[in-house]
Formats: sequence, structure tokens, C-alpha cells
Amino acid sequence: MIWILEKAFVAVLVLFFTGCAAVHRGPEPVDGGIRFSLHAPAAKSVAVSGSFNRWDTTKNLLAGPDSNGDWSIVLPLPEGRYEYLFIINGETWLVDPAVPSVDDGLGGKNSVIVK
Repeated sequence: MIWILEKAFVAVLVLFFTGCAAVHRGPEPVDGGIRFSLHAPAAKSVAVSGSFNRWDTTKNLLAGPDSNGDWSIVLPLPEGRYEYLFIINGETWLVDPAVPSVDDGLGGKNSVIVK
């Protein structure tokens, strides 16, 4: 039970220090694919890593931040189920707060999207 509280505390700290909003709309279908976005005005870099890119932490860097502090990328994903996480500043892994998450088999969680 204590480790759950520790993980929740760490998640709150990540949200606070990256400037992530508590309300987030999550991935959305757009022309050309799926738009992944994250509100993180204090971040220096944001990437999305997942089953769609073999968990490559450098392949899909989000553009931003825009004037609102939002980062985003459109990925041309075929239909399917994908697990993913955001990587803040190349080191902090963050679940997407707007979508369901699943156990990653290593004691953590991955965000899930089905297209």
C-alpha cells in the first residue's frame, strides 16, 4: 500500500514540476492519424514512446510548447491497440492522465489507446 502512495506522490510531483494540467483531453483522431498532446509548459522536451515505435524514446518528439504550453505530434497509426507513455525531458516517464492504463508487467503502468 505504501508503494502505491509513493507512486501517486511522484505522479503529482511530475505534474507539478512539468506544468501539466490535471484536465487533459488525450489522443484524438485527426486527418493523417492520431494526435498525441500533453500540456507541459515547463518541459524542455516531450516524446511519446510505445508499442507503435518499439519504445524508442527518441523517435517521436512532440513539437512545442505552443503559446499555451501544449506539446503535440500526429502519428499515422493503423488500426490497433497501443500502449504508450510520455517522456519528459528525456528521463521522466508519465502515463497519459486522460486514458485508461494497464499494468506493464514491471510494476508500472502504460497508457492504452485503441484506434
